[in-house]
Amino acid sequence: MAQCDRCGAELAPGSLKYLITIHVTADFDGVLPDQGDMDDLEAFMRALDGVDPGSAGRDVYQAQGFLLCPACKASFLTDPLGRARTGEPPGPGGRMH
Repeated sequence: MAQCDRCGAELAPGSLKYLITIHVTADFDGVLPDQGDMDDLEAFMRALDGVDPGSAGRDVYQAQGFLLCPACKASFLTDPLGRARTGEPPGPGGRMH
């Protein structure tokens, strides 16, 4: 039997449950740093040679899924960033650009 990933409640087969999928991607606002010279680019490329491809990929994109009961889904949507724990107001809904 499945369980809510937040509160641990058992989720019976056929019961109402929600899959919350979070996709985290590196943001690009269209601004590139000042152009360096070719030595800077070559040094950057050499540094990338030693980076694990899996680690580099996780710096650019990650996805996670969580199975939630109805109560935890409502709580998540009310404050998805957990700001209430820090005393901050939940703020406006999400944004994309």
